[in-house]
Amino acid sequence: MTCRGTPADATVTVAAHGAAAGPVTLEIRAPDGWRPAWTRRTLELPPGGHARIPLTVLPDPGAAPGEHLVRVLAATPEGEFEDALTVTVPGGPVPARLWVRAIGPAVTVAPGARVRVRVRVGSTGIRSALTGTAYLASPYGTWRTAGPAAQPLCVRPDRPAEPSFEIAPPLTTAPGRYWVAVKAACQGRIAYGPPIAVHVTEG
Repeated sequence: MTCRGTPADATVTVAAHGAAAGPVTLEIRAPDGWRPAWTRRTLELPPGGHARIPLTVLPDPGAAPGEHLVRVLAATPEGEFEDALTVTVPGGPVPARLWVRAIGPAVTVAPGARVRVRVRVGSTGIRSALTGTAYLASPYGTWRTAGPAAQPLCVRPDRPAEPSFEIAPPLTTAPGRYWVAVKAACQGRIAYGPPIAVHVTEG
């Protein structure tokens, strides 16, 4: 939603799927200086039931232009779940986005050795920290030579994250050029980095 210094209205929907039921505690975490109409609610859901709760958020008068996240956490007997409401203060970069850039276009490694590939993950026009996961993609048949397959990610608006992944081709790997790429997924936003060449030398 877009907000120009006036209260932003939304609806929080909570649903119990299947036989899941029980108490649900909702918590609102807004940016510093922002004022939600409520910060904590507890409700009881029957199996298959749902509830809709209105939520009004008043932005900080000095909020910077761009996208701000209001996080909604739900603590249930089945675990904790999270969603985020994006509130846009006009005047920021359009479109606001998540991005992935390679730190170096290529790496070289010998069979039996190890090397790390690094990327930088940041955001443009998003004024809140993003949390999510960085995934490593590589061609079929090479998955065991690179890892981890995924790792937690936190992208702050003023400091990009720099996840790294290890490439460790076994001694039987044929020399040649391969590739890996990194995908970042944070609060509904997805970004793909460029392919990074992996040159495997003679053993």
